[in-house]
Amino acid sequence: MTTRLYLVVVLWLGLIGSACGTATTETPGPSRVNAVMADHSAADKLPAFCEVLAPAGTAKEFAWPELDGATPAAGDGWTWVGLWATWCGPCIEEVPLIESWDKKLAAEGVDVAIQHVSVDASAEDLSAYRAKHAEAPAGPRVKDQASVEPWLTSLGLDQGAAIPIHVFVDPQQKVRCVRVGAVSEPDYKTVEALLKGE
Repeated sequence: MTTRLYLVVVLWLGLIGSACGTATTETPGPSRVNAVMADHSAADKLPAFCEVLAPAGTAKEFAWPELDGATPAAGDGWTWVGLWATWCGPCIEEVPLIESWDKKLAAEGVDVAIQHVSVDASAEDLSAYRAKHAEAPAGPRVKDQASVEPWLTSLGLDQGAAIPIHVFVDPQQKVRCVRVGAVSEPDYKTVEALLKGE
């Protein structure tokens, strides 16, 4: 009995030892990013895209924070508010993509005004950056940094939510979707479905 138990333990330890030297083939479970990237062709993917998603009947009224510069006028269509900063790499990287989507959406008859809003600490920082980077997005800056966190909370986010942040406001000035994080090419169909009300 003791010898048999000894052999089982030795065999078991041998298997564990041999497994420790080999690479695992186990793949991690899907992250939020992988889940969103899986399929962006249907509106039913919006809950994975938006941290805050509200139907027209229960959506909150959109209000701008106090801006250093003119407050954008409400248009007849959707408004896409993108929060960015000069020190935010993902924010800068996604700007050309968003601008290309603006043209593509317009060609498809989607009425959306894209408003880039800087959360840089000073107007001087923003002006200096724009002087060196012609591709930097135009738009106002949040005037008081202390107002950013309460404004994010009013949108339904945690006060420490990281930029870039995208706020999609419908033609009735209701906040329909708030996304934390950069957008990428596969997100186009999801954004299109949201703005077309599909």
